[in-house]
Amino acid sequence: MTNSVFGVDTTSQAQTFVPWNESLDYAPTPGHFGGTPSTQYSVSPSPHRILQEPDQLCFLPLAEWDEEGEYEEDPPRYICYTISWKIVLNRKTVCRDTEQDLVVRPSDYWTKALKPKMESSLHVKRRNQRVRSAGTAIEVSVNDRSQSKLEKDYTSTNIDWAPVERQLRRWSNLLRIGKKLRVIISFNYERDDSDDVTMGRRVDKRSRVSATRRMLTERDAQLDAEENSTGRPSDWRFVYERMRCEARSCQSSWCWEDPSDKQHYKLKSSHLARLVEHVKDGGTLEGHDDVPGDIRRDLYLENRNRADRRYKKANSLPETGVPYPPISINVLPAQTSNASVATSSLKHPASSERLVVPGPRDIAVRDYCRWLESKVTDETYKADFRKACEVTLAHHLDLELVSEDQDPEFFIEQGVKRGTARRFVRDIREWVAHVGTDVPHEEYHQDRVEDSCY
Repeated sequence: MTNSVFGVDTTSQAQTFVPWNESLDYAPTPGHFGGTPSTQYSVSPSPHRILQEPDQLCFLPLAEWDEEGEYEEDPPRYICYTISWKIVLNRKTVCRDTEQDLVVRPSDYWTKALKPKMESSLHVKRRNQRVRSAGTAIEVSVNDRSQSKLEKDYTSTNIDWAPVERQLRRWSNLLRIGKKLRVIISFNYERDDSDDVTMGRRVDKRSRVSATRRMLTERDAQLDAEENSTGRPSDWRFVYERMRCEARSCQSSWCWEDPSDKQHYKLKSSHLARLVEHVKDGGTLEGHDDVPGDIRRDLYLENRNRADRRYKKANSLPETGVPYPPISINVLPAQTSNASVATSSLKHPASSERLVVPGPRDIAVRDYCRWLESKVTDETYKADFRKACEVTLAHHLDLELVSEDQDPEFFIEQGVKRGTARRFVRDIREWVAHVGTDVPHEEYHQDRVEDSCY
């Protein structure tokens, strides 16, 4: 039955009338006659009550995802969202697209589909221009005024998707009341004309282009031909763009920056070729952290060998800088002797070449201590070397500083035996030049874990 006054349909509401108990000394509450209704009902839950459900939705595993499947369901089973992305070249939007009804993790979709699609579009739009990443901007939002959007900025396309995925999970329950989740990505690029400026300065008065400029032009032509024949971006060009050095103080166009100490290592053609093979084999190369360990080890070794050669060259010459020892002529007093004695002397000055020990400095101290221990058999002697190592680390020293100070007295004052202290200070360069080059950088951390002495 429908109430004609209020327009409320009461036919669906169960009612039970219980007679009034006349033994009561007070009037019953209107609508309640002292009994318990045999039938109860509840109003349909409001949308706000739905939001209180503790269970959040989840992403569909990538292995179960069908690109052609329909996943926008009611009620939803998975986190469903939309990605709108665009490519901005020199502050001008050159490409935009929308990916709808996505239910896999953004990081999985980026690797499987979005990244290749974006790079292919960039290759078409840049029209043989050299470009470099000017950053990536990401915005995560939901069409609910009570929720603030999430904004993230990255310096390249090496994106940390964890905050994005975490925010989508937090908003997943809003999908149950019809809200929409959206991820907006802007890939920003700039034309890289640094080579043009540099090469322009090398043009002589008759406007003749240098040989380097001509070689770069030929290289670009070869890369363009490769891309046209294969129909996809060149792996060489990809490696060039990832490893390009932007530091003005660096003398090389392509470098690897060590994440541990930010030191730059020049990449030669042989190193770049190995990186290209790494990419062709399916390896990741989004930044300097992705350079394979074997290439890192070779860069360390080459750098140490160069430092060793410079050190030996500096010590092979006397202070005068000539290849022959100086001749000192001492004239004795006349009353003693009229003869003159010519003697030659050769002084070995301390090397002015700065010692370079690549890799983590604290681990290098421990590796050096192990090497010193390997030179002796007496356990007391070994323990004294370990004590020198502990003193070095306790005072936040490293091998470079200890070699520069040449101060064994410091260790003697800390309780280290005199002979041990002198050996600990003196043998650093020998270890770096000969033994240190044989220790792969990747094994540092493993040795550190396996050695229980430290």
